[in-house]
Amino acid sequence: MSLVYSVFVPHPPILVPEIGRGEERKCQASLEAYQEISSRLVRAEVETVILISPHAPLTKDGITLLTEEVGRGNFAQFGAPQLSFSFAGDPAVIAQFQKELMGVISIQGPLDHGALVPLYFLQKAGWSGKVVLLGMPLERPDEYGLRMGQILDKLPGRYALVASGDLSHRLKEDGPYGFDSAGPEFDQAVLKVLQRDAKKLTDLPAYLVEKAGECGFRSLRLALAAKEGAPEVLSYEGPFGVGYMVADLYHSSPLPLWARRCLRAYLQNEDPGLPDLPDISSSPFGERRGCFVTLKQNGYLRGCIGTTEPWQENLALEIQHNALAAGTQDPRFRPVQADEIDTLSITVDVLGELEKIEGPEDLDPWRYGVVVRQGRKTGLLLPHLEGVDTISDQVSIAKQKAGISSEEAVEFWRFEVKRHYE
Repeated sequence: MSLVYSVFVPHPPILVPEIGRGEERKCQASLEAYQEISSRLVRAEVETVILISPHAPLTKDGITLLTEEVGRGNFAQFGAPQLSFSFAGDPAVIAQFQKELMGVISIQGPLDHGALVPLYFLQKAGWSGKVVLLGMPLERPDEYGLRMGQILDKLPGRYALVASGDLSHRLKEDGPYGFDSAGPEFDQAVLKVLQRDAKKLTDLPAYLVEKAGECGFRSLRLALAAKEGAPEVLSYEGPFGVGYMVADLYHSSPLPLWARRCLRAYLQNEDPGLPDLPDISSSPFGERRGCFVTLKQNGYLRGCIGTTEPWQENLALEIQHNALAAGTQDPRFRPVQADEIDTLSITVDVLGELEKIEGPEDLDPWRYGVVVRQGRKTGLLLPHLEGVDTISDQVSIAKQKAGISSEEAVEFWRFEVKRHYE
């Protein structure tokens, strides 16, 4: 299959009840988010977890990889030796990483707490599978993440990338490293970037990252680079002076996979029917929603067609119609050819209800899409688009699409979108 999930989780042993002995309740938001993210990986039927830990042995110029057949570890150093774990490795993944990742250094030894804490919660949620442990790369984490995503997409299993790390350790005077104003500034910057444009995480100033005293920045960058998604922060808190964040960074959705199947069948002159869909009466495919299907090739737009309101009897048919239109009827591009389908990336934006608003002051280009209307002229722009950072940019482009001059008055509607990635 491929990489189907990427998450970022903290690793304080105090979250483990057998270690926290009641203190873990001060991190209730993190506990609940950890349980939720672990349940999501179980429901996604993840077979192998790729764990990135900042507390495994690290190397300055490459990346370390645990190559033992079985990874073992316990929490003895935290007063809970009875919590002992063993997980089988994944020889196929290990072999491909050794072959295709640069600067791999094989290591042996026990699993560290950066790995054991997330594995503890996964096991509690009912997960049992294989584990591949890598040390957090100190240099070029984005390159490693991108390459790992490409490698996993060529392998037959279902993989999750779990990036382990804490944010700033300098949030409080009585924290482990005292207080520095860079601590909360760094953490809030990370949260803001994830809610808007995750690609800008690399733009954070080096001095801010260093002064914050973090241990998960590179793990987070690696996971974000592995596969583009719509990050969702499930929780953030810092009760002990260290920033704990649980975030869903990427998960595979069946909606763009269905769009790809429909477009492929059409281009190959096959019947693009609905025989292999889940039960439409009880799945997202059965909803009636407008949607947009977006095709990209090498990062550049290749087609985008959609509907603001549903025209078909269910979302499956809506996606089917718009996928074929995006591939063959977008006037800005030549029609997609059958031999191009495997070079495309596909996303599906499912639209919420249109909401009439007073004016642009009620917009947010990262949260809301916009519709502008003047008579029969209508322009629409989706939210969360690269390069569209301000309300004025958003409104200007929507007006241009409608053929409305920048000075002309318009009526405004906004809508929320849920973006689905393959």
